[in-house]
Amino acid sequence: MGALSVLAPVLEERCERVEIIVGTSVGGINGAYLAANAHRLLSEVAADGIEVWRGLRYRSAMRSLLSPSALMMLVRFIGTFLSLPVKAVPSLLDTAPLRKTLNRIIAFERIADNVADAATPLRAVGVVATSYETGRTIVFHQGGETPPTNEERAIDYVEARLTNVHVLASGAIPVIFPAVEVTEPASCRGWYGDGGSRLNAPLDPALALGAERVIVIGLNSAVIPKDLPAPARPDLFDGASSLLSVLADQLTTDVAMLTAINDAVEQGVDPATNEPRRKIPYIFVAPSDRLKIGRIALDIYQHHYKSLWAMLRSPNLALLGRITDAARNPMHGELYSYLFLGREFIDELIELGRTDAQRWLDTEHDEWPWQVGRGG
Repeated sequence: MGALSVLAPVLEERCERVEIIVGTSVGGINGAYLAANAHRLLSEVAADGIEVWRGLRYRSAMRSLLSPSALMMLVRFIGTFLSLPVKAVPSLLDTAPLRKTLNRIIAFERIADNVADAATPLRAVGVVATSYETGRTIVFHQGGETPPTNEERAIDYVEARLTNVHVLASGAIPVIFPAVEVTEPASCRGWYGDGGSRLNAPLDPALALGAERVIVIGLNSAVIPKDLPAPARPDLFDGASSLLSVLADQLTTDVAMLTAINDAVEQGVDPATNEPRRKIPYIFVAPSDRLKIGRIALDIYQHHYKSLWAMLRSPNLALLGRITDAARNPMHGELYSYLFLGREFIDELIELGRTDAQRWLDTEHDEWPWQVGRGG
């Protein structure tokens, strides 16, 4: 939301409106929020969205690590390890509170009204999830025509009335968060997880739904930091963080591919679709280096959540920091950042988004603020 708060006034001044929204994981939450408020000025929605995020805490999304249910999950995990007859452990963390939080902050019923109302710019909104049964990417969309299945990239499109269930499914990081059962529409009933775990071409759904320009908000940059420590044998959390970073890197790779396609496009007709070739202008906002968010999480943990006093003041964030060894290095901080619902961290991310967006606007582009080719 921080990046959007900077971009929105520029778009409004140019009378350019957001018509198609597609989100994955935390982007699914932001996407649904934007869609539910599409009848309002984008700058106002972004400002209010920032305050919503600032008001969220660990308990808004997850049950306490010291709650009876969490302790019972630990007992079941130990029982499974000892081959005892216990129920399977669904995940490391319990996200049951997030359902009520989503319904509180997002007026899902308003999405249908905004899609149907010609006075609002919204044409379609999509939430991306991964089917545990088939391993395919499922794009649940409301509004717009349903695109054909993309067999090459195993992407299916399903028209649905979006609810908190679809958003929860999109953000259910495997192992860390429990899988989510989707029951509507009935044709796609099943268990789903994080949409980024399978989607290796994040821009495809937006383009398939008809986007002619794209604004991409990314978590990672293609720039590799120069001050990385000497390589050492990765531990468990380095590996987990690396996997999650790969999922975020897909968006950066997709933008790079888009620029290459734009550079190669010439006037004429695409023989595969018999439609005119066209370039896709884009805005791509991302941190200055790929470990920027991990560095922020590490720094805030060390200053606010590492002490013994923090264990009493904020036991969940302090415990998670110790479990992930967040103070070890930026890679551990990166993993911690996916679970870090602390006010200090949220404020820093908002400011990071603003800084990154302003850097894009301060850069010369071939169709400012839009970029088409590799420059900019």
